[in-house]
Amino acid sequence: MRNKNKVTPLSKATMWERECVMDYSDQFTTYSIFNSRDALLRWACEQGKLNNIVIVIKRSDYGGEGKRRPRVILVCERNGNYKSCKSSETTDIMSDANSDMKKCARDTGTKKCGCPFLLKGVNIGDGDDWKLEVVCGVHNHPISEYLQGHSFVGRLTEEENALLVDMSKSLVKPRDILVTIKDRDAMNVSTMKTIYNARIRNRTKEFARRTQMQQLLTKLSEHNYIEWHRTSSDIVTDLFWTHPTNIDIVRAFPHVLIMDCTYKTNRYRFPLLQIVGVTSTNMTFSVAYVYMNAEKEDNYTWALTALRSLLDDNCLPGVIITDRELALMNSITSIFPKARHLLCR
Repeated sequence: MRNKNKVTPLSKATMWERECVMDYSDQFTTYSIFNSRDALLRWACEQGKLNNIVIVIKRSDYGGEGKRRPRVILVCERNGNYKSCKSSETTDIMSDANSDMKKCARDTGTKKCGCPFLLKGVNIGDGDDWKLEVVCGVHNHPISEYLQGHSFVGRLTEEENALLVDMSKSLVKPRDILVTIKDRDAMNVSTMKTIYNARIRNRTKEFARRTQMQQLLTKLSEHNYIEWHRTSSDIVTDLFWTHPTNIDIVRAFPHVLIMDCTYKTNRYRFPLLQIVGVTSTNMTFSVAYVYMNAEKEDNYTWALTALRSLLDDNCLPGVIITDRELALMNSITSIFPKARHLLCR
């Protein structure tokens, strides 16, 4: 029977070393011939996961002229020398003298401790057959009890990332995406943070070097939304959009409109004017949305003028309900003079 925790004494101890080391030579010794380099790497990484060891590529040589064959060197992630460095990031700390918050540079460092563990994969024969050799199976550091949340091991594969993209487009919640990925791979150690980061990366790629505003305008155009905007010095200050279906509904039920602004709904702190209609069965529906850079009469007038251009003379609103926003009230009086104006408290 293989002994997983074979102990070997060390003659010299460093700050990272213990009185004993862990020998995993038996766990990585194999007489199998792998039919490709990827198959060898996949087997080594899976064995590492089973033993809570992170295997990384230290050096890869694709061979060349003469007798030099392709080979790959695999090591533990903690191979190499430890480096301590000061991070450019700062953190707030409380001063005992005057209880003021001060900025202090964060101390950061690597996880490396000179681990001697080393595997060598060598191409044999004339084809793409590979064999794996254990050069050193010793680790000079304690082995992690679990790999949950590890930044390297928790990465998504290409298949998992493709699944994440498809499920995100279907508006599946991140926690359900993570459950689906773990159901497909019992050894997956990704976390919710991994899912959120992958979604952000895919969304950034989708932008294709477009700004957020350019991406929004592109999406509105792709989905056939009606959109107007105005700019100042190439900066969008106001944006009006609605869907043709909403206009068809408001033409059928134009009698009552409700208008109000919401706040803190976006990172730029722009007020969002939402215009809602009411059907004959007392059901509400969205008519249009407007992002404005300020709640001034000029902004409201521009937004209501855009809405008025989409309505016929025989389907103008009869009643408009708002709060006590004077700028909005003045704009309604000028754009819809025949509408009855009601205030809600």
